[in-house]
Formats: sequence, structure tokens, C-alpha cells
Amino acid sequence: MTRFKVVSKAKYFISASIIVILIGVGFGLFNGINLGIDFTGGTLMTIELGQEFDVADINEVLVANGIKDAPVVKTSEEAGSAMTQAQIRIKNVDGVKTEELRTAILDGLQEKYPDAVVFDGETIGGVTSSEIITNAILSVVIASALMLVYIWIRFELFSGIAAVVALVHDILIMSSIMIIFHKQVNSPYIAAVLTIVGYSINDTIVLFDRIRENNRIYSHAEYTRAEVADISFNETLSRTLNTSLTTLMTITCVYIFGVDSIKEFAFPLIVGLISGTYSSIFIAAPIWVWLMNRSLKKLGIKQKTKVKKA
Repeated sequence: MTRFKVVSKAKYFISASIIVILIGVGFGLFNGINLGIDFTGGTLMTIELGQEFDVADINEVLVANGIKDAPVVKTSEEAGSAMTQAQIRIKNVDGVKTEELRTAILDGLQEKYPDAVVFDGETIGGVTSSEIITNAILSVVIASALMLVYIWIRFELFSGIAAVVALVHDILIMSSIMIIFHKQVNSPYIAAVLTIVGYSINDTIVLFDRIRENNRIYSHAEYTRAEVADISFNETLSRTLNTSLTTLMTITCVYIFGVDSIKEFAFPLIVGLISGTYSSIFIAAPIWVWLMNRSLKKLGIKQKTKVKKA
């Protein structure tokens, strides 16, 4: 039943996560965070080119005007019609006025697409950006607090604390990977974080439910909390991996074959799925064991020391 022992090797798993987070912090300090227009403010342009076009042509004009990492999405005026419009999300460029930038981009496109015209334009300001950040943080905090209360009532307090720590771990890992790969962070990233918060907690609850059942089956006079956690982990491992791999394969296909706007959501979701599975298996249970042992030690309750073969 304890073919794989996780709790005894928890320090290695936790250390690996800390290293990734620290690398992300280092990249953030020296390379900065690639915030998109949803956070920094900028311009959302829709250009009608009058014919089918290649996104590479749009990117070439943007780079020529000093604009890098601006997502371009093909759209159409009516559903089912030809994709002749390009929607471009451009961050504010220091020292360049929005109107001048629009004119320069349009002039560059008209060299290859003479019928190109600006179909629509929208400016996203700093007030909207700050609201998105505030609401995102508030959503995660409220969700985590409610989950803590629910798990506390459904299981016990230490299970709730361990589950919330695992959720915080997932968010930090997602953020670190986005920073390391210098991926643009927009509102789809916030949507991915909230999705993972809901998805990751499911695997954690399944594990804690099995731990609760095994606490009733295995006597604490013969089994330590660590042994019960390892037994529970092995019993739920196949279910966790099968569920996560199935979802991961689907999201990976969406990322490979999707457009840029979909990839902004799919990439952090892929990272979150991997991190969520990792934390449910290697982070949540060891933290629960540590909290339980610490509590028992304070109460002066001795645990068995002789390891029983399971």
C-alpha cells in the first residue's frame, strides 16, 4: 500500500517549488514582468484589411514601429464571413502618441494591403487596469477563505490550512513560470488562476477524504500520521493522474492549435494543471502531517516510533 513514500521526501519536493519561485522572483526583479494592456493600459485596434491576410505581415509592421509582443487576432465583421480584420492589443509606448502610432501602423500595412483602414479603436486606461488587479486579488482571497472554512467544517482545520497553502503554491508557481518565460500577463491569466484555484482544490479534497477514512481504519497506536498519508496517497494516485492527464492533453491541444488570444489562457492553465497536481500530491499531505505532528507534540501526545510495514 505504501509503494511510493511521499512524506519522508517532502523536503525535496518543497525545495524544488521554492527554487522555481525564487527563480521567478529573480527574473521579475532583473527582467521585469511582461504586463499586457489590461494592466498597463494601451490601445485595442481593429483594422480592416479588405482581404485575407497573414498575421506575420502585421507583426512585421508592428516590430518596424518598435512594438513587440502585441497579440494579433484574426476576426471578421460578421460570423461566417472571411477573416479580413486584425485585432491588435498594443501597450502604451513611451514618448509616442496613440494617434501617431495608429497612423504609422496603418501606413505600414497599406504598403501591402492598400485597402486597409482602422475599423475601430479603444483606449484602456490605468483605472480599468487597477480595478482588474484589485478584483483579481480579492477573488482569490475570498475563494481561499471560503475553501478554508468549508474544509475545516467538512474535515478539520489542519486539512483546510494545508489545502490553502497548496493553492497559494499553485498561484506562485504559475506566476513564476509566466515571468521566467516572459509571457504577457493579461486578464486571461486571471481567469486561468481562478480556474486552477477551483480545479486544484478538487484533487486535494479527494486525498484528504481518503486520509480521513484511513484514520478510522488504521490505529494510531500502530501507524503514524505520515504512514496514513502515504497509504492514502498511493490509493488515490491513479485517480489523480488519470484525471489530470486527460485534462492536460485537452488543454495542450487547445494551446497548440488555438489562436494567440486562446493561448494567453491555455498556457497558464497548462502550468496550473501540472502545479495543481504536484501540490495535491507532494505539498498538501506533508504539510498536513507536519501540522498534526506539531499539534500532537504541543499536547504531549506521543506517536509510535516503530515503522509498521503496510
